[in-house]
Amino acid sequence: MHSLRAYCGLQCEECRAYIARRTDDDRFRRKTAREWSSPDWQVRPEDINCDGCKSSGVHFKHCADCPVRQCAIRHGVESCGLCSEFPCPTIEAHLEVVGDDARQALLDMRRG
Repeated sequence: MHSLRAYCGLQCEECRAYIARRTDDDRFRRKTAREWSSPDWQVRPEDINCDGCKSSGVHFKHCADCPVRQCAIRHGVESCGLCSEFPCPTIEAHLEVVGDDARQALLDMRRG
């Protein structure tokens, strides 16, 4: 079983794409797709599926291409908070979007 804490510090089991995959709720997928879409970035209901950041299964389209995820895999770390290069521009840009809870989780991991 993979960790449900993403490399960036987010908790996968709280993510709507992860929840939709577990509950197989198409109504929830449609609602989430509408809320996550913007004129510049369209999300389809069928995109709302994810097995978690560290899984080898299905990933939400953003997570599959996430530069933080790709960097952590390349560095072979369980978490960005455990990387010798933390904090770096890649994780800092991501944390500006996802917020303080993820930042705190990374700092807590770093402290041990």
